[in-house]
Amino acid sequence: MQDMIWGGVIIGIGLLMGGSVFQGDFSILSILFDGLGVFFIGRGVLSIARQRSS
Repeated sequence: MQDMIWGGVIIGIGLLMGGSVFQGDFSILSILFDGLGVFFIGRGVLSIARQRSS
């Protein structure tokens, strides 16, 4: 769950800085921030899914 929160924070930082892939800005920095955010959100979802199946 904590990974999902940090992923959201990272994406939020990118949005506040004015550059985000979700807004159509495809610069290196925006791809980096959004990619890390999506990675951590996916990691959190996978962790929750594994806990529920155990």
